[in-house]
Amino acid sequence: MRAILFSIPLGVCANFGCSEAPGPPFEPRANVKELMVSIVDPAADVLWDSVGTVISEEEGVVEWYPKTDEEWAAVRNSAVVIMESGNLLMMGGRARDNGAWMELSRGMIDAGAAALEAAESKDPDAVFAVGEQIYLACDRCHGLYWIDDKDRGRIRETPASQRH
Repeated sequence: MRAILFSIPLGVCANFGCSEAPGPPFEPRANVKELMVSIVDPAADVLWDSVGTVISEEEGVVEWYPKTDEEWAAVRNSAVVIMESGNLLMMGGRARDNGAWMELSRGMIDAGAAALEAAESKDPDAVFAVGEQIYLACDRCHGLYWIDDKDRGRIRETPASQRH
């Protein structure tokens, strides 16, 4: 009896075709450059500027890092922004291809997740170290897909065969 009940839904799917429900009707409005200027760059700057050391003859060693809960919250929030920006870059008309673009966007997600972990542990050394991971995630993508910056000569067009 159980075998018959189990096979009924399978038969219905076979006869009428079962498919996954369509995803949410996302409606990306900002282009990649706008995301970079408005969301990613400011968040990365908060992370990069939150921890540092300067050594000078006049002042000696000057170190800074978040000290209050509010300062750590700003670092944490920026890490979340970086992490989720990778997802925003994979949406709709923003994704340049389904290969390197997706891999590099996932690299941004991973870098943001590492930054989030460092911020939640309130570890200045870890925040400093993850700054490099964020920089490399950004730089790798810029090396392939730099948009609207003729002075750098790094504009790359997606080959027609890779456009979807």
